[in-house]
Amino acid sequence: ARHMQLLLLIVLFISQLTMNCAKSLLVSESAFFSAATSASSFNLSSASSDNEQIIAVAKKFLSTACPELLPVLENHYDQASAHDRLVKIGRNVIATLRYGQEAIERKGRGESAMMDIWSSEEEKIIGNEIERKTKTDDSLQRLVKECKDLAKVLSSPVKVPTVRYGRTGIQMPIVSLGCMRFQQSWNRGGKTINSPDQLEKECQDNLVNILKHAIHCGVNHIETAKMYGCSEMQIGLALKVLFDEGLCRREDLIIQTKNAISSSMSKSDLKSQILQQLKLLGLDYVDLFSVHGLNTDDHCEWLFNHGEKGNLIDAVRELKAEGKIRWMGFSTHAPAHVIKRAIESDAFDYLNMHYHFMGAYTASGDGDVNEGNLDNIQLAHKHDMGVFIISAYDKGGRMYTPSHLSRELMLPEMEPMEYGSLWLWYHGKNCQGGKPAPCHTIVCGAARPSDLDQPVMAALRSITAETKEDFEVVSRRIQERKDRVLGKDWAATWHVGLPNYSQSEKRGFQIGNMVWLYNIIHVYGMLDYAKDRYGTLVGNSKNWSPDKTWKENVFANPGFNWMPGCAYDPSHDYSSELMDVPEENKARVLEAMKFVHEWCCPENSKSMALEAGADEKKEEDQERNVIPLEWQIAYDMRPWTAFPERG
Repeated sequence: ARHMQLLLLIVLFISQLTMNCAKSLLVSESAFFSAATSASSFNLSSASSDNEQIIAVAKKFLSTACPELLPVLENHYDQASAHDRLVKIGRNVIATLRYGQEAIERKGRGESAMMDIWSSEEEKIIGNEIERKTKTDDSLQRLVKECKDLAKVLSSPVKVPTVRYGRTGIQMPIVSLGCMRFQQSWNRGGKTINSPDQLEKECQDNLVNILKHAIHCGVNHIETAKMYGCSEMQIGLALKVLFDEGLCRREDLIIQTKNAISSSMSKSDLKSQILQQLKLLGLDYVDLFSVHGLNTDDHCEWLFNHGEKGNLIDAVRELKAEGKIRWMGFSTHAPAHVIKRAIESDAFDYLNMHYHFMGAYTASGDGDVNEGNLDNIQLAHKHDMGVFIISAYDKGGRMYTPSHLSRELMLPEMEPMEYGSLWLWYHGKNCQGGKPAPCHTIVCGAARPSDLDQPVMAALRSITAETKEDFEVVSRRIQERKDRVLGKDWAATWHVGLPNYSQSEKRGFQIGNMVWLYNIIHVYGMLDYAKDRYGTLVGNSKNWSPDKTWKENVFANPGFNWMPGCAYDPSHDYSSELMDVPEENKARVLEAMKFVHEWCCPENSKSMALEAGADEKKEEDQERNVIPLEWQIAYDMRPWTAFPERG
């Protein structure tokens, strides 16, 4: 009954909101207040039990603001995806209303945002009713525009832009399909999937529909790996369906797979494994093969100087000569100096790496001249290599769960997911330092067909003058915030002299990464993302042994070199680790590490200070009292838990 009352209030709001949408979405005060208040009670997480009510909100919104999308969804061949799209639209609407109302109420109580998130002048605007409603209306107008674009995309095939992929000469779509989120199992414990008869029909149907939607949108680069559980097997089965139905031909697709290497592996072992991967995929060749996880100097040695076991790179070269592999590259989570070494070997035609508008994930805090992986992006261009950006929407800031602060910085021009995409596509002309540094394609690890919608629409809009102008507006807004919150000197020099784990031989401290997390929490409100990354450092610290050498510790845990480094230790004297840090930065570096440890450590996190056994609503209330509103997640664009994450 309570939900029905809330739903009726939202419906009232949307009716008034969209009555005159051709001119404006501006609404009356009473409708704004009642709808935003009711919206605050809906759960917008991936595990939400409120999806049906959220869908009702979306349908009412669309019925007057964008009626052309509703029949497209109702008649779509994939009704599960139509359902997902309505959930996403509804969550967007509710999240936009929720932040606006809470900001106004906070100002009405005479309160300011916690942690000095906004300046005094910004506070006046953020909570001003007239300013707030105008921004809310403009943000929802942007959503209407996106819904109109989605109706067109779903109604007829589209082609995302393509670019030359370095010396491969491949015309690469600027959005690629990553295949590590849609398979049934990771095959890493629990139930393993080794044959087609073990597959659930729901999972395989979803996978086929993802491939169909990708091809419909011109996303013809499909990227998988041996380490992705049963992904290769399921893709092989799906490709046969697509080929048999005449939806595409083998030559229409760019297929990439990857395989990891180890110290015990011989050249013949690697060659045999790659051939088995081709068999699972049902292919005679792959367009692109990557050494998966070239993460340490040892990996480079195994490739190029592996003694009697044979240089592992030769296995790939032989298969290339046999026509089984067209082009070879590497993927990496490595420190910047390892990536540089691999690029300078000139053995590879392309690379998969982390590099995003808010940082370079594991390489954040690294770098010679510039911070992170910018030097390597520029170096790859010098070697005419294709550049594939890993995990633009997950490791690149969890763009599917943006904070209210991230949205406030980027709306009404665009959502954070679009900004992160454009930052990479425009990078060739906009990067610092003046050297060319194009990023050719960014991957979307789709768990469901609708996950491709926003990346595809952003790609289609990326070539328009209006989008480029909007991007510049948002970029200036972000830069102004960096200058105010961090200070220009700190923003330019925070990484100087900081070690990450590869320069911290005794304890493996990931200091550069920790300071980077401090920065992005304050600039973008990315607390949820920071907690996820810092959690791996805490786990690594528990397994680090003072009785082992640095190398023994790094390789004792198979996952360490993929998500490397150890967390802050309050009892440790960091004098030696910070000896190369400018004197004026040292105190803030220590402050930053302590801050991240307090906010992000699972055992010590301020955001985890909840009573044991508290129910969901009580936990939400407690978190709101602890975590600044702007650092909270605005919405989760995952309508349901992905198949490999179901255990």
